[in-house]
Amino acid sequence: MKEVYAIMEYAPLIVILLGLVISWNVATARWFLLAYGLFEIIDLVTLPITLQWSTHYYLADIGMSLIFVLPIVYRRNLALRLHVLSGSQYFKKVYRLQTLSAQECTILLLIALMCIANLITWLEVLAYKYYVIDSAPFKLYIRDNFMLVMHIVLCLSMFAFAMSAKVRETYAERESAL
Repeated sequence: MKEVYAIMEYAPLIVILLGLVISWNVATARWFLLAYGLFEIIDLVTLPITLQWSTHYYLADIGMSLIFVLPIVYRRNLALRLHVLSGSQYFKKVYRLQTLSAQECTILLLIALMCIANLITWLEVLAYKYYVIDSAPFKLYIRDNFMLVMHIVLCLSMFAFAMSAKVRETYAERESAL
């Protein structure tokens, strides 16, 4: 089962690359997937370091999960700032057409659920470490499978985001023209 967990650590990056291939012509989707991919790479690069933290790995995972909120919440403002600094029409278009999609809301919900699971695990591990409890059942039997399901749904949400990007951008262009 550990092999499945290891594969699923890299699955979001593969889905992001696939999503970029599918929706490269859609400026808003490309901007989201590239921003999210950057944070995914940072997560994968820091993973070997944070795994060594044992007890506090779960806090580091919460921190990384919260960092994944940045491309969803702040990318429109960042696009505007980059437009002002560079004068690039690409960033102006992204700023003008960017809207929050259902898939992005799903990703935010999944990130919140992953943070809650990691917080529960961290508290349970601390309680076990300081002999408050005799076992850590959430960590041992629930967390890894829960996170696996969350990663699968996250990948499906990103793929759905890429698949519906063209329709969403066309609708946003029509709405902004009115």
